[in-house]
This record gives sequence, C-alpha cells and structure tokens, in this order.
Amino acid sequence: METDKKKDLDYKTLLIIQEQLNHEILLYKKYLNYSHMCYDAELKNICYNSSQKHKKNFEKILSYLRE
Repeated sequence: METDKKKDLDYKTLLIIQEQLNHEILLYKKYLNYSHMCYDAELKNICYNSSQKHKKNFEKILSYLRE
C-alpha cells in the first residue's frame, strides 16, 4: 500500500536545492545567449545543446520538488 508522503526537506537542504536551481537557470540562459552570439555553426550547436541540458536539469529538480 502506497501512502501519499510529502518530502520532508530541512531548511539547509531547501537552500541547497534553491541554489542549484539558480545555477541551472543561469547556465541555461547564458548558454542560450552564447548560442545566439556564435557565428560558427558547430560552436552555436554546442552552446545550444548545453543550454537545453541545463534547462532539463532545472525541470528535473522542479519535478522532484513537486512529487
């Protein structure tokens, strides 16, 4: 039988998660911005893919918190 348990996260853990969320969104925005600034197609692609990786990381952390 499964119970609907909320995650019991202490204050310090929440601060760490918040800091990680901030890092992920910042990296997402930076890499996306770099991808728009690049003229070299290969470098543009690397930056864009990196931005998407950090966006996914951000979304995964949010998803974890919402479970």
